[in-house]
Amino acid sequence: MAARLARLGRLPALPMFRAAQTHQRRVAVVDGAGSHTYAQLLADAQRVRAALGRSVGGGASVAMLMPSTYEYVAVQWGIWAAGGAVVPLSPAHPERELEFFIADSAARHVICHPSLSAPLRRVLERMAAPVRLLPSDELVGPGSAADAPGTAVDDGPDSPPVGLDQNALFIYTSGTTGRPKGVVHTHATLAAQLAALHEAWRWSPADRLLHVLPLHHVHGIVVALAGALWAGATAELLPRFDAAQVLARLVDGPQDVSLLMGVPTMYARLLQAIGALPDARRRRARDALARLRLTVSGSAALPAAVFRAWHAATGQTMLERYGMSETGMVLSNDAADPAARVPGAVGRPLPAVDVRLVDDAGADVTARPDVPGVLHVRGPAVFREYYGLPDKTASEFTPDGWFVTGDVAARDAAGVYRIMGRLSTDIVKSGGFKLSALEIERDLLEHPDIADVAVVGLPSDEWGEAVAAAVVLRPGAAPLPLADLKPWCRERMAHYKIPKALVAVDALPRNLMGKLDKKAVKCLF
Repeated sequence: MAARLARLGRLPALPMFRAAQTHQRRVAVVDGAGSHTYAQLLADAQRVRAALGRSVGGGASVAMLMPSTYEYVAVQWGIWAAGGAVVPLSPAHPERELEFFIADSAARHVICHPSLSAPLRRVLERMAAPVRLLPSDELVGPGSAADAPGTAVDDGPDSPPVGLDQNALFIYTSGTTGRPKGVVHTHATLAAQLAALHEAWRWSPADRLLHVLPLHHVHGIVVALAGALWAGATAELLPRFDAAQVLARLVDGPQDVSLLMGVPTMYARLLQAIGALPDARRRRARDALARLRLTVSGSAALPAAVFRAWHAATGQTMLERYGMSETGMVLSNDAADPAARVPGAVGRPLPAVDVRLVDDAGADVTARPDVPGVLHVRGPAVFREYYGLPDKTASEFTPDGWFVTGDVAARDAAGVYRIMGRLSTDIVKSGGFKLSALEIERDLLEHPDIADVAVVGLPSDEWGEAVAAAVVLRPGAAPLPLADLKPWCRERMAHYKIPKALVAVDALPRNLMGKLDKKAVKCLF
């Protein structure tokens, strides 16, 4: 595909826009304000493009602070139409993080919903570089676009051509192990991600996604939202995740939802909500959820207990997958074969994605069943750079062009991968063994009194690192001293995996996507 593209009316002929033009009369987005077609979305994107003008061409950064509504999508597409790169901000980010993301990305424009503008105005007043604040309701609103195919609302000059190799999206890493880094994706890398997901998960225009994820992370923006729109499907946006609201929509609303994507914490809360329903209502919830084509879990490891409980409560076999901000989705279980999915397995490589496993000595151990190694990824969906960090970017790639994920995985004889955890935080080197904290966590979650757990390695003169577990006990559970836990563990895990330190807490530290902050967990001991 050439880097310089032909024009599509007054919008650049980016792959996403070309796909949308073939579905103009279909509903693209549903939110609290109603239904919005692809024709309306394309027209509103032109309106946003005209407001931004030529000042954001060439992949210049444009930040946006928006709730999960149709306006978010129209603004995002409008930034792309103008040739800019989207820097999504979250309403949950504190002011210091908003300031860092805007400054680090060199954004000179911020599009903000009026309801979220107060903290942003304080941030912009403190910043040295001038940043233009644009209220979103002046760009997209009632009557901003006629809902008909081919409608153009822009009277301004044509937008400059947009190349596939231009910056399109900044995703800031969670920062649980250091300073957040701006992961830069181009239109080409996004297109490669979406094409692979479209094939692997068998998206179609008939699909309808109930979208409950935050829109500042690759899971919510690319995998879920863009995945639906790439296919000409419908994305129904809820303003935030609320288990009761999700169940009410699925049980009482039209039975047209085919996909649900979430993080493990969301599914755990849905299970709690289902369990609290009266019998008749619980049966209706099961019937509604059983009709879905796919339920997908990601962004953190799914506990085996949740995997099994979800199947028991809904009839659905969860599809687990693996990806990173830097790579997009890399591995996925089979969308067409629920019986092949087992707890803890994340499947096989997606189309056009190459993976390998490399051991400590630098040897390729991919073909050796169940031998762990660091996962390397190569393919057209891999990110361009960490913005402004050329040395860091270079250090994450091997001389022969593979991105080093820092995650340890193993591949079984059937070619199915399991993620053992982050090399830096989830691999505990104890007594000469390399232990997967994620595997120990899965085992401990089988204990009837443990609701949540994080396993880390603590410095030890005797062991090198000692296995330590921070647990959240279920409501009403009696205190759980280490002496009482150890006999239970001996029946279920090797002696060298049994925790040597234990602390009970009210809640575990997690980031906005539900990932454990292992650095903060270590401070609990």
